[in-house]
Amino acid sequence: MVRVVIESELVRTEKELPNSLKLRQFKDRLYHVTGVEPEDMEIVVKRQYDNKEIYSTKKGGAYSNEDEDANFLKGEEELIVVVTDSNAQSISNQLATQAEGIPSMEVISEEDYLRRDQSVLRWKMAHGYGRFNAAQQSQRAALAKQDEAYAREQLTAAIGRHCRVTVDGSAPREAILRYVGPLPLDVMGTWCGVEFPEAAGKNDGRINGVTLFGPVAPGHGSFVRPRAVEILSEDEESAEVEDVHDDVESDDEI
Repeated sequence: MVRVVIESELVRTEKELPNSLKLRQFKDRLYHVTGVEPEDMEIVVKRQYDNKEIYSTKKGGAYSNEDEDANFLKGEEELIVVVTDSNAQSISNQLATQAEGIPSMEVISEEDYLRRDQSVLRWKMAHGYGRFNAAQQSQRAALAKQDEAYAREQLTAAIGRHCRVTVDGSAPREAILRYVGPLPLDVMGTWCGVEFPEAAGKNDGRINGVTLFGPVAPGHGSFVRPRAVEILSEDEESAEVEDVHDDVESDDEI
């Protein structure tokens, strides 16, 4: 774990973060603290003891590959992370504008922040935003429950079979089901490891240094939610299926 001071227009607090986070996971942690949407973040990371900048990114810049390790977390130095919201119309910037004239920021504990009546977190809770959207969370929970049942009842016994993978409306891709189970990442639920006949995936069967299947050729593996996998019938398996791949980014494929 590494101790990090997180600063934004609305909050300054201390957290302990795992050293093994990916960039995507790091941004997600910052979002839950600052309220700044990941796609709007401009981030500067500095060492606390000498204030030297060791990492920075502009919107849409250095995060082109969010599956890379956040290597700046791997040292033992305490860090300062400054998060700027590049979206002038965002909720956090509007709240910051309303807060002009309020005395300068102070370091508060997470417990004290949770008790505050006026904060980004309280605003989200009051307006049902993000993880406080009950309908959205209920829908996600229902999908997760369906995924678990489908994986347990049908997919686990189908490892090694040909399948069709469809993620977020992208064109179906033919693959072979290689793995069903959890991932060594900060993500919940069951995932399916699939091997594509060509480089239509995102990895080689390894995640966070752990081999879950293969390894296969680079770019021939991916991990998707069970609902994205359809096991082919014997007739379909024997038929030649054209594999078409659209490069569509989705949180349901790793």
